[in-house]
Parts: sequence; structure tokens; C-alpha cells
Amino acid sequence: MTPLVPIRLQPRDAGRYARLRLRMLLDAPWAYSASPESDKGLDLAFLEKSLASETQAIFAVESPALAGAAAPRGEHEKPELIAAAGIMRQVSPKFGHRASAWGVFVESDYRRSGLGRAVMTAAIECARVWLGVDYIDLGVSERAGAARRLYESLGFVAWGREPEATEIDGVRYDETHMTLRL
Repeated sequence: MTPLVPIRLQPRDAGRYARLRLRMLLDAPWAYSASPESDKGLDLAFLEKSLASETQAIFAVESPALAGAAAPRGEHEKPELIAAAGIMRQVSPKFGHRASAWGVFVESDYRRSGLGRAVMTAAIECARVWLGVDYIDLGVSERAGAARRLYESLGFVAWGREPEATEIDGVRYDETHMTLRL
């Protein structure tokens, strides 16, 4: 089997990413600040614009079902995405030395297979290329112990905890803020 390698999504991938994004929000609502009812990451026009931007990127892994197959003809023939991580450079002049990682997710059937590390490594390498970026910041829910261990193994360090950052169905979850010095 060919190793599953992250790709940088392009505007033409907006529909595939929106489908993964919806699965992310439904699978782990406590891990994301957005919800399916209000997430602009489900809006195809917004996604296409974001994916065309030079200050942000989403890296994803395609399902092995069709990965490596002959070039598909249409959107629906492309393999579904099974893992993703976003990276965004801060655009404010005062914060241009920082980037933010967001939207990290691996489908449950593919967890513990290295895909989270693969998409995060691709996002980190993207940020390293952005001139002047020295830090990557992220937040991780207290419920996401495996994600926090992954980030720590990549060199992220916790610098603060936000109590009761999110509330889902009456239950509140703390969020740990982390940073990586590049």
C-alpha cells in the first residue's frame, strides 16, 4: 500500500473539505469553536477563497480507496478526505510573526496511524516557509488528550488554560493554549 501523504488543498477541493469539516464538527463538537449551524467553513465560496489565499493553507490526506488511482474526471470521483490540519498566518502587522494551527482532525477509522502527525508536520513546514513567522499557536480541548500528546511530541508547549472555553449540551470544557517556536 502506498503511504498516505498530505496534499495542500486547492479551491477545487472546497466540496471535499466541507464534507470532512461537517464530519469533524459532528464527531467532536467539543474540539471546535464552530458548530454545523454557524460554521463558515461549510460555505463553499468562503472555502474556495480561503484555499486560494497565500496566508493560509489546509493540508489533508485522501482516503486510500482511490488514492493513487488514475486521475478522476469529476469532483465526486475524487477520494474523500480522511485527515486535515489548517494553518493561517496572522495578517495584523503586530502579529505577523505568528501563525495559528486549527481544524486538526483524523477520521476515527484512521486514528493512531500517523495521519495526525503527517498533516500537522505539513502545516508546520508551511509556516516555516512564511518569511518572518516565528511561532505557531493552537488551542486544544481538555477532552482531546491524544491531540495534546501529539502537539507536545511536535514541540508545542502549553502556556495557559482557558476555563470553560466551550459549552456543549450544558457541559463546559477547558482549553489549553499551546505554542511552538520555529
